[in-house]
Amino acid sequence: MSQGQFTRAGEIPLPGGRMTQGITRRGGQLLRPMGAWSGAVHDYLLHLETATFSGAPRFLGTEGEREVLTYIDGEVPADPQWQPGRGHRLPPYARSEAALVAAARLVRQLHDAARGYRPRDVEFRFDPRPLRTGEIVSHGDLGPWNTVYRHGVPVAFIDWDAAGPIVPVVELAAAAWEFVPLAPPEQLHEAGFDPVPDVAARLRIFVDAYGLSDRRAILPALQRCRLLAAERIKYAPVSAAEAADALEHHARELRWLHSLAPRLDGALIGLARA
Repeated sequence: MSQGQFTRAGEIPLPGGRMTQGITRRGGQLLRPMGAWSGAVHDYLLHLETATFSGAPRFLGTEGEREVLTYIDGEVPADPQWQPGRGHRLPPYARSEAALVAAARLVRQLHDAARGYRPRDVEFRFDPRPLRTGEIVSHGDLGPWNTVYRHGVPVAFIDWDAAGPIVPVVELAAAAWEFVPLAPPEQLHEAGFDPVPDVAARLRIFVDAYGLSDRRAILPALQRCRLLAAERIKYAPVSAAEAADALEHHARELRWLHSLAPRLDGALIGLARA
């Protein structure tokens, strides 16, 4: 069915992500299929609303097997051609330093809003358990493809199905991989960067905009978040070959991170770049 056709009266189908299909818009509402984890996500979204975090959709209720959320107007730079190992194509506004700073500040606002939340429903999609010391409940899949941009900067995060327990600096690191983005030159070219930026300098801009007190704490978190991403592949609706491609992609990322670690460390402590 094309996007111009209606699925139900008054509903317009919208592009889904890699794991969720059947999303529609009805006026100012978004309707999405639910899963076993949806109750935990709904409770969390209600908390964020109470905490006055404006960067998330509001949970309005359910209709049958679908959840009803507020629709957030703006642009979402999703790349339907993305595959593991290929740069995620970004429009110019999503590659700007202003967008990078705004993304980090929005992550910080989210983390601040989440502090103190103790979920009653812990049936999260990828890690169904109570919080441990030092953890918060957060989005779990931050990246441009799950971000609404308005006037060139991020204003909200969408697709909260991956929400669950995480250490804040680990989620910050996962966001850095995608928003900086941390990738070798060929993937940055594929993403649309020309010339290729200094990723170490952009990482420092990102963590400073977030307000991380110890910049170097991001380095071990960059490794840890990629190991967590590899664990999540077992939940993805992919074939054995696709799972292998994803695992190999994360292995390449970790090798690249190891090779770049001294340069990243130098930028974070303020040394001159090599």
